[in-house]
Amino acid sequence: MKTVKGVAFVKTKSVQEGKNGPALFLDLVFKGAQPESPMLEYPSRMWDGVDRVSSEIGAGELAYAEGQEIVFNGETQLRLTRISPLKATPEEIRSFIPRGTVPVSEGMARLKGYLESLEDPCLKAFGLTMLDDPEIVEKFPLAPAAKKNHHASVGGLLEHTLEILEMGHRIAPVLGLNRDLLLLGLFLHDIGKCWEISSSPGFSYTDEGRLVGHMYLGCEKIVQIARRVEDFPERHLRVLQHFVLSHHGEFAYGSPVLPATPEAMAVHFLDNLSGQINAMRRVRSQEGDHWGYEKNRGAYIWKKGSDPSSWDQTPMGQGNRKGFEP
Repeated sequence: MKTVKGVAFVKTKSVQEGKNGPALFLDLVFKGAQPESPMLEYPSRMWDGVDRVSSEIGAGELAYAEGQEIVFNGETQLRLTRISPLKATPEEIRSFIPRGTVPVSEGMARLKGYLESLEDPCLKAFGLTMLDDPEIVEKFPLAPAAKKNHHASVGGLLEHTLEILEMGHRIAPVLGLNRDLLLLGLFLHDIGKCWEISSSPGFSYTDEGRLVGHMYLGCEKIVQIARRVEDFPERHLRVLQHFVLSHHGEFAYGSPVLPATPEAMAVHFLDNLSGQINAMRRVRSQEGDHWGYEKNRGAYIWKKGSDPSSWDQTPMGQGNRKGFEP
C-alpha cells in the first residue's frame, strides 16, 4: 500500500457511527508533487482514537495527515493513521483552494459579450440587468459550480457557464433553437449557486442553500431582476424560471418539473455534458495507474483514452488477444 503524508486542507469533516464505535470521515486535499501539479483530494477515514482527535480537527483548516492509500468499492481512499491540527495563515489556507482556469475580468467580459449579442430587446435587457446586479457582480465570479462533483473551484461557476454558453452558441443554428432563450437559460440555470455554496475554503453549504436549494434561490433572483425591467412580461418570467427548475432533467435528479421546450432540454444536456467531462478530467489528472474511478457515475475512466500516441502499437493478432486471423 502507498503511504501518503503531509500538510492537507480539511475540506469536509463529519463523525459517523461505525460498527466498532465512532469514525472520522474527512475529505483531505494535498498539494501535488510540483507547483504546477493538480491538487490531490482523498476521501479519508480514521477508525481509531477518534474521540481524541475529532474535536481538534475542523473543516476549512490545515492539518498534518498520514495514512495508507486503499481502494474501497472502486474508490481510492486514505486510511488515516495520524492527523493533527496545524496553525496557518489565511494565505496558507487559500493556497490549497482550487481555482478556475478563467481570469475573472476576461471571463466576465466574455459573459457580457454573450448577453449583449441577444437580439430580443426584452431578454437582452433582463440579462444585462442581472449581470449588473451588485450581488451578481460580487458573487458570480468567485462561486464554485458544485461543492465536489464538477467545477468545484473558486470561479468554477463562471468557467462552467462559459463552457456551456459557447456550446449553446454553436448548436443553436444546427438544431434550430431560439438562441436568445437558450443562452439566457444557460446563464441562469445555476445562478442560485451564488447563494447556495460559499466560496470560502471548504465550499460549505450556506443556511439558505440547505433550507431551499439553488433552484429556489435562482428563481427568487429572477423575480427580483424581472421587476427592474420595465414592462417585463410574466410569460417571459415563467419561461426563464422553467430553465432553472428543469435543468436537472429528471424527477429522480431533483428537477420539480421536466424540460418542456427544446431550449430547456438543451440546457439540461449541455449542463450535464460540461459537468461529466469536467469530472472525468479530474480523475484523469490524479496520480496512479492509467485507470481511475469516478465515484459520481460509478465508472472507471481510462486516462489514456484521449491520447492515441500513448496507446499500445502492437499489430493486430500479435497482442494479448490471439483471435484475429490474417
